[in-house]
Amino acid sequence: MDFLRTESLLLDAAMGTALIGQGLKGRAPEWNLTRPELVREVHLAHVAAGAQVVLTNTFTGATAEEAAAAVRLARQSGAKHVAGSLWAGLPDLARQIDQLRETDAIWLESATSAQQALAAVKTAVARTQLPIAITCALEKAPLQALRDAGASAAGYNCTPWPTDAAGADVVKPDSAGIVDPAVWAAKIPAARLRGGCCGTDARYLAALRATSR
Repeated sequence: MDFLRTESLLLDAAMGTALIGQGLKGRAPEWNLTRPELVREVHLAHVAAGAQVVLTNTFTGATAEEAAAAVRLARQSGAKHVAGSLWAGLPDLARQIDQLRETDAIWLESATSAQQALAAVKTAVARTQLPIAITCALEKAPLQALRDAGASAAGYNCTPWPTDAAGADVVKPDSAGIVDPAVWAAKIPAARLRGGCCGTDARYLAALRATSR
């Protein structure tokens, strides 16, 4: 069953900014091999806060070895689902998707234009039979067109926040400089799949979990 079409789930919070806070300089996926305990710690904190879906530490693109480690670390969190995170604009997107075939879904993130989002979904459809999610860093995105192209779930992430999230399956915004997790959670639009992006952590997930979808 395609869980992205049928389930209402709490997503994870930010990985990249969490690792930067731990001293990361350079590419985050490298830490899947060199500092795996810290990557695992972030996943575990998110799951402890209620996350049912965790995204692999592969957003910026990974080597085959880094991708395999990312999937293993995400699985070790005990999350209900593991999705393979990739920036929608990666130049080698097809190869990156192939490397994440052991996940439960492909999660295309932070598309910065409708054209980029549609191209990413089409690439994913051609490379995998896994469910596909697409999120856009746009105020308005062609959500139905993205679903028509093959995405099981379409919505928004990071910044800017959408001007109107009506019809979105996914809402995963950044912290927007809001330091009080409860205040942030109260501003998050309703959607089946909700979580946090840059600047958010387990505290934000716990606050979001306490609000209605």
